[in-house]
Amino acid sequence: MKRLLQCFKQLLLQCPGRTLLSKRKLFWSAVLLYSLFIFLAFSYNIIETFSERFVHQRTHFSDNIKPTLSKITATHSLKNVTSSASSTQELLEPKLTTKDKNEIIHTESSSPHNCHSWCRSKENESKPFFLTAVLLVRIYFKDLAQLTTRELRQWMYYLRYAGFQHVYVYDAYVMKSESQAQALKSLIDEGFVTYTDWSHRAFPYSISGTQVSAYQDCINRFGRDSLWQAAIDMDEYPFSPKDNQPFFVQRAVKELSKSHPAASELTMQNYLFLGKPLDDNKRPMLMDRIWRRTHGPANPLVKPIYRPLKVRYANVHHNHLAHGHTVNFAVDLLRMNHYWGARLQDWGDDTPEIIEKTRPDNLMKPIVKILPDCASRCVPSSDYLYRKQWN
Repeated sequence: MKRLLQCFKQLLLQCPGRTLLSKRKLFWSAVLLYSLFIFLAFSYNIIETFSERFVHQRTHFSDNIKPTLSKITATHSLKNVTSSASSTQELLEPKLTTKDKNEIIHTESSSPHNCHSWCRSKENESKPFFLTAVLLVRIYFKDLAQLTTRELRQWMYYLRYAGFQHVYVYDAYVMKSESQAQALKSLIDEGFVTYTDWSHRAFPYSISGTQVSAYQDCINRFGRDSLWQAAIDMDEYPFSPKDNQPFFVQRAVKELSKSHPAASELTMQNYLFLGKPLDDNKRPMLMDRIWRRTHGPANPLVKPIYRPLKVRYANVHHNHLAHGHTVNFAVDLLRMNHYWGARLQDWGDDTPEIIEKTRPDNLMKPIVKILPDCASRCVPSSDYLYRKQWN
């Protein structure tokens, strides 16, 4: 080896016992070596590209199969439930009655290939918006309901599907570490969220001083940017039993306001979804964890969708209107699915009283299927919707 190295150092000179290549042979050898280098680099690039595509396809397949695996898990667990069980899971996925089937306009045939028609819509570039929402929120670790940043993002994702074009978030954090500003940065940057730090009103909390004041501030500052606005919480999901296609809330508002042109406030009846939630590791979407609801509206505590410019003073359930009047949505047109979970049973297991007070309701299933199917096209990563975090 040493002798060969010495030979190369003495280009075109004669080494003991060997004769080096001529200049012409050296030139063509260099050309061949260079060509080989180019070929290997090109081959590596092809292999790397193929590998990336393969990994992406496997990841996409994994994201799409999650809902299917959840259904299989739920179905398997249902087979093992005894008749004496009183948990939510024993009636998790009851069969739809003929009446229920007839009530649904659109079924699970919705194609995930239309995801960009709603999750990447450019509607929010023009003002005034037709429909917006305002949210007062505090997310903290000791919350017994375990509503985290994950559930907040899911709620935003659902609202976008439902037809809300913009959300005004009032973040009433108490500790600086609870702030949701960074967690919502991507939505703020793309113009879907307007973020307001409301920590100076967070403690001590009061309905008038913290919550109502946030709604009033939103009307004062941004009221002219919305034709209609909903003031709702992150465990409250506007829902139409008859229409599960994108922008269904917009269609419901247009339908009712057309038949009541003098109405300045449209209210959604409150259906409580109760019971111990299913395992959030297997069912990370909040609306996929609780499948029993009250037989009818649980109480008079409706939530409003209102014309901001017609409101004199904001309130939680009914605004004080300067002009117009209030009309209730028919519950088959639009209602509020309020995911209360295990609050009424002191966060414990389901009780006979809770089972008697509720009935199975799986009309949300088509949307529960569509949203995970569209996640790979609509959100930065699966962690964005599925990983539990508090900021």
